[in-house]
Amino acid sequence: MALELKNLRGKISQLNGPVLTIYLATDPSHEDWKIRLKNGLKRIGEYVKASQPDEHKQFLSIQEKVETAVLDHQRQLKHGLICYATSDDLLIKQTQITLNNEFYWEKEPVTKQLDQLFEEYPRTGIILLQRDRVALIDTLLAEVMDEAHYEFDLNTEDWRRYKGIAFGAIISSSANHRDKYDRRLKEHQSRWFKELVPTIEKHAKEYTWKEVYLAGPTELTNKMKHLLPRLNIVHVVNQNYTGKSAHDIARDFLIK
Repeated sequence: MALELKNLRGKISQLNGPVLTIYLATDPSHEDWKIRLKNGLKRIGEYVKASQPDEHKQFLSIQEKVETAVLDHQRQLKHGLICYATSDDLLIKQTQITLNNEFYWEKEPVTKQLDQLFEEYPRTGIILLQRDRVALIDTLLAEVMDEAHYEFDLNTEDWRRYKGIAFGAIISSSANHRDKYDRRLKEHQSRWFKELVPTIEKHAKEYTWKEVYLAGPTELTNKMKHLLPRLNIVHVVNQNYTGKSAHDIARDFLIK
């Protein structure tokens, strides 16, 4: 079964062993991962047969279940695959993060690499800035968990939330008067950004952001960084991400 991140650790803790644990690098542009999967399962199978022969039949049954499930979903593979399998349960999680190839057969799931991933890719916020638009992207393990988009309404002088597909994809209703519109935005940018700060801080608290990335034109990132001293802003990128999806942005920012 595919597994949501928010349920991952809870489901793992409920597994009754023995457990086959797999961490596998699955670069979708190559099929080398199939060889690594086959060889890894072969080695761990030989180990079980030699050291725990009474569990070998059980292992073979679980191995077959895992191979079938992975191959059935190979078109959806990303850059990494985490699997915990028992006689009764099969938990599979795909990741955007390339993993170290590891195979275990133990009484309990081996979560060391997963725990390291949670430390390296904690709950992180990405704040994308344009003069009249701000996007907030919530991530965990470099995966987008949620996103919120705000656009400044010059008529009401207030920020309104909208459902966006790509950052900056919506064209303002004042586009025909762009010069005048931009001039007013520039004159009052700091004040209007300041009015959005409580909303940003609320998102950060609700999603327990450990780190924050800030992106946009230098003038805007400097203003916003000054307004958000309570957030742990770890990196500022002065680049325009207009038109890119949240998933592409998260990968560009977070995959190391």
